[in-house]
Amino acid sequence: MMASPNLYQRLTAEWALLRHNRRNKSGVVSADAQAFFVIENVFAEDELQHLQTHLLAEAKAVVRSKVEWRRGGATGGHELLHSQLWPSLKFLVGDDFQARVQRATGIRTLQLVPKKDTNRLSLLDYRCEADAAAGDGIDWHVDGSIYLGQRWAGILTLFEETAEDTAKLELKPHGKLATLAKAKVLNSLVLFRGDHVEHRVRPMLPGEHRIVLSLLFSDWPVMTFNPSLLRYQARINQIFYGNSDL
Repeated sequence: MMASPNLYQRLTAEWALLRHNRRNKSGVVSADAQAFFVIENVFAEDELQHLQTHLLAEAKAVVRSKVEWRRGGATGGHELLHSQLWPSLKFLVGDDFQARVQRATGIRTLQLVPKKDTNRLSLLDYRCEADAAAGDGIDWHVDGSIYLGQRWAGILTLFEETAEDTAKLELKPHGKLATLAKAKVLNSLVLFRGDHVEHRVRPMLPGEHRIVLSLLFSDWPVMTFNPSLLRYQARINQIFYGNSDL
């Protein structure tokens, strides 16, 4: 684990983060941050089936939606921690899985962001009723960041019942479309620099349903002091999870 930054390191990193967030809103990203990794077979088969059964049976209780423009919903990390799912999920925040992520990426300091951040581990539900128009996706974008180190987004697919052969998650490293086979992403963690690699979730078609876990990693998970960045992230959290926890 990296030591806490001194004043000079802190100010330098804060300025770099502010500049980066401003630039990536204009589409300026780093060519050196376009790699992505796929870590397969995260859960044992019986554990995956258990999660799928529980989520599909208790979807309305576990995954909540309070946003008019989404048919699915989301559950933040703090709620997951106290849910019936936690016994199956807690190994994702343990040392063994962290070591596996570090080996896969070659980044020895990569770790989950602090547990006070509800985005550390959250649950996202995408769906489209059979009689509804296509929708409930997220168009092409790059994420903002509130961490002084690299921001690595992880998407772990638990269930993807769709009519298409390719996964709804799409990446565009170096501006070139990268699609993933639906069978390949099931039970796999797709890990990428979400604030540099453009990505989207294609709209769900009528009758389709998709459930994923979202994880957030950093090689230096020190949260910014910048109040404007923190306020913006709090608003995003309120939209997705119904709370503004950071």
